[in-house]
Amino acid sequence: MGLRLDDITREMNITREGAVNLAATAGLVWCDPLFLAPAPFAAAKNDVHQTLREFHDTNPLVSGMSKEELRERVGLGPEVFYCVMDSLVKENKLEIAGELVHLPGRGVVMKGEESESKKTIEQAFASAGLKVPSLKDVLAGLKVDKTRAQKIVTLLLRDKVLVKVSDELVFHQNALLDLRQKISALKSSTPKIDVSRFKDLTGVSRKYAIPLLEYLDRERVTRRVGDERVIL
Repeated sequence: MGLRLDDITREMNITREGAVNLAATAGLVWCDPLFLAPAPFAAAKNDVHQTLREFHDTNPLVSGMSKEELRERVGLGPEVFYCVMDSLVKENKLEIAGELVHLPGRGVVMKGEESESKKTIEQAFASAGLKVPSLKDVLAGLKVDKTRAQKIVTLLLRDKVLVKVSDELVFHQNALLDLRQKISALKSSTPKIDVSRFKDLTGVSRKYAIPLLEYLDRERVTRRVGDERVIL
């Protein structure tokens, strides 16, 4: 838990400057606004490192652990936890990417069948264009079990190879990029588009057209005005 600087000054009846000097002389670790003894600080670093190693060993298809999950597992307060993280990063014993934490050189490790399944999933959506199959149907045809298949999909979504447009529909990034370019190219000749024209342009049914138009609205490629979309 450490000891707060203000608590030291109050309990020892000394100034903050005096407390800081005393802490430095004692070799205490500063985890603003706490001081921590070296031994528990080293133990906390070891706990974080070991917890991450065990996570990688048991989750080879997950690129890293969230900061909050890691903090909860090691049972550290936020001040000490982030101080430990900073120290491990400086020692090149830990890496942080956004909200994920991982050990250097550790990340997703796929076996042969998992790598094959990843290629199968990506190809299924890449070749489908905008008339994508059901994700459930694609996963059902894989050699890996459901849990590993879902983790592979999560990786593809995280890397933006696949994009989830609605609860039911997932598209390959290239198909959506091509769609955005087609819609943008219409602006000079036709500043607006409705569902019917969108279906003619893309060759998709209403099942795909409505979610795709809503996706374009969210991406600010279009803006809905009544029954039409204004191309932005």
